[in-house]
Amino acid sequence: MTNPRGCSRGKPVCLTGPAQFEAVLAAGRRLGSRCFVARAIPNAGCGARLGLIVGKKAAPRAVDRNRVKRLVRIVHRQFLQELDALDVVVQLRSSPRGRDNASLFKELQDLLRGLQVKAG
Repeated sequence: MTNPRGCSRGKPVCLTGPAQFEAVLAAGRRLGSRCFVARAIPNAGCGARLGLIVGKKAAPRAVDRNRVKRLVRIVHRQFLQELDALDVVVQLRSSPRGRDNASLFKELQDLLRGLQVKAG
């Protein structure tokens, strides 16, 4: 049995292509924190999907951009069950330099919990 394109139950699926990002950015519920902005919309039951926007303007150093992406993916994995059928886009708002991983991790957890409550 084949799944529709972009729908996989084995591993978390990422949003790909401009059309998927634009749909979430245009119609998604928005929730912000100190360093991040997250938007989410329900999808067609494909499971939780994640999109990342981590630009050079917010984090000029590649090491900072990669650290943020890694932390967002870890937190998203923790919330897969709660975010069952949501497309989530997380955007970096300001530089993570000077902030430790624990504080960024907590901020991301609170952000995804808030999206879960708003969507539900």
